[in-house]
Amino acid sequence: MAVTVAADEIMQKVISGEPVMLDGVTVSGFLNLSGIEPEIVRREFVITNSEMGDADLSGLVFEGAVNLTGTRIEDMDFASAVFSQDAIFDLVEVSGDATFEGAHFKRDASFSGSRFLRAAEMNFTAFDDYGYFADSAFRGGLHISSSSFQGFADFYGARISGDFLCMNTKFGDGAGFMNAEFGDANFGMSSFSGYTSFEGSVFRGGANFALARFDKAVYFGDITFEGDAIFGLTEFGGLANFAGTYFARDLNLNSARIDAFVLDNTTFGSASRINLKGAEFRRLTAPWSHIKDHLLYDGATYLALVKNYQELEWFEDADDCYYDYRREAQLRKPFGWGKIIDYLAWITCGYGVRPGYPFVWSIVLIAVFGMVFHLGRGIRRRPAARDENPERLKEDSPTEGTPASLDESMYFSALVYLYSTSSVDFRPSGIYRYLVILEGILGWFFLSLFLVSLGRVMIR
Repeated sequence: MAVTVAADEIMQKVISGEPVMLDGVTVSGFLNLSGIEPEIVRREFVITNSEMGDADLSGLVFEGAVNLTGTRIEDMDFASAVFSQDAIFDLVEVSGDATFEGAHFKRDASFSGSRFLRAAEMNFTAFDDYGYFADSAFRGGLHISSSSFQGFADFYGARISGDFLCMNTKFGDGAGFMNAEFGDANFGMSSFSGYTSFEGSVFRGGANFALARFDKAVYFGDITFEGDAIFGLTEFGGLANFAGTYFARDLNLNSARIDAFVLDNTTFGSASRINLKGAEFRRLTAPWSHIKDHLLYDGATYLALVKNYQELEWFEDADDCYYDYRREAQLRKPFGWGKIIDYLAWITCGYGVRPGYPFVWSIVLIAVFGMVFHLGRGIRRRPAARDENPERLKEDSPTEGTPASLDESMYFSALVYLYSTSSVDFRPSGIYRYLVILEGILGWFFLSLFLVSLGRVMIR
């Protein structure tokens, strides 16, 4: 049976400067130390594996270590408290309100495996050393805005079911949120000076990193974003790696500043959209086939991606991106000469990046003209010379001579198309003379397009 200790007894120990060393007890009454004079706890304050009601320790300066490991507390108030030595709250369970607003942890602060059934308030809190929240659970959310972590902040495996408000918070020596789980998370305007990792985490709600700054590499790999992932105006000073991540909804990078960005092996929901409008990036590794169906149209973004792919020497991606850019731009143009010219550029040469288009057109046109010549009997073989009678040396009659066969018509068509000239053995008659001229013009046009498009591909 647990020993019962009165809250007043603990208060007297603190006032008299004695250490508080309790384990496996039940604290009866309201433990209120906020009004003691002076507001200093000079020795160790240890209450482990115990049960307590409400505890108000706000405004106190703890000169010795604090350890509440395994203790169950109803309401807990450490607002504006100063912890000069290690503060250990491992496996603590708080069923009511918990606040550390304005607190100052000068040494390690550990909340490993702790359980907060309602919201935990840690706004304006300073962590000068290691902040350890591994495997902790915040069912009512965690509010840690405008706080600072000078040491490493470790949230490995944390479960934050409610809102995670971490706005304008400074992480000075890196942060680890690996395998964590969030409800709605707001990291807006926060800064990360060291290496940061969210590997394997799940964001059940929205994830807001707007105006955040990552000075070094950040790893968002193998993450699930079930809500919108917002990185508008975010600055990535180092590598931002999103490899293997799933975006169920939108990825917003509007006006972000990105040094290097990796989107390899990412997947997107059917309705998800990628917003890169106004974004500046030096290097973006994302195969065009992975993102093209989700990218919001913006001409400058498409052209920036084309340049990016060229610098990566992903020339097929560059061509495909440019082709899709021109196609989208064409669809958005009002009807007029500009739209007509774009349409012709599309069907004739794929906007200059599809040399196969004019090649196929050439094969088709040679075959079509050859078939027309054959069916219309418009190409005739010149008759053989008979004698030197002046009357016979006159120009042959248009109807004189044997009509060309199908293969001869095809041969004639190919000569006209490729060389703008015909064989002396054949001659067009009637209206087919004008078709020969037309085929020669088309041949010159499509062959020029083919050579220009092919040269563009081969020269690079």
